[in-house]
Amino acid sequence: MSDQLMMIVSLRIPPSEEARFTDFYHHQYIPALLQVAPEIDAVWRYEEFGVTGSLRWFNKQFLTHYLFKPGVDVTDITDLLQRPGREEQTKAWAHWKQNHLVDVERHCFKEIYRHSRESADGIFGSRPFFRVSVQTEPSQTVAFNHWYHEEYLPKIMADVPAWSATRRYESLDRDPALVHTVYEVESVHTLDEAFGLMRAPYRFSSNADWDAWVGKAIVWQDATSFRPIFRIQN
Repeated sequence: MSDQLMMIVSLRIPPSEEARFTDFYHHQYIPALLQVAPEIDAVWRYEEFGVTGSLRWFNKQFLTHYLFKPGVDVTDITDLLQRPGREEQTKAWAHWKQNHLVDVERHCFKEIYRHSRESADGIFGSRPFFRVSVQTEPSQTVAFNHWYHEEYLPKIMADVPAWSATRRYESLDRDPALVHTVYEVESVHTLDEAFGLMRAPYRFSSNADWDAWVGKAIVWQDATSFRPIFRIQN
């Protein structure tokens, strides 16, 4: 596992404002932040995928992943986000947040699981991914994680070779903690193949095992697919 922390910013924006905000965010806000914060290793941005033809298309979610260099802790992240030198971009961000952005959240995460299967170009290599998010009952978290890491994930990686990599991230600044499982694929076409394999008859017992944890350990869950729309290295 990596000791690099990752900050995830999630938001929604009306389609009518998406183009203007994206241009500002990709080519002004993020580059200005990278200039004053060399501790940021890489930035990736994603949009919710697979919502065409549904009402969710009008309120799709966007993610920005900020990966920090080794040795950066949560306190460092808070400090570097407040550094001088990008006041104009910070003011513009505040305007967007107040007038157009919806469901804005920012949390820091640490990696708690990494499967041995990895892509050659490293994590988040401009690939789509399927993300499963859970909150667990604190008294059941240890037992659930043991089952999930030692039984469920190794089995699903064997049963679904279309997954090119799998990792889990746990929030450090949120109570209750939020945990994301990220299943990477090579393309959006591979994503459809992976979903088909997940629902194969020989997977029924594993899927039933997951359902048995719902309500017992899993108190909230969500699952969404995302595709890359921006990538920059520092």
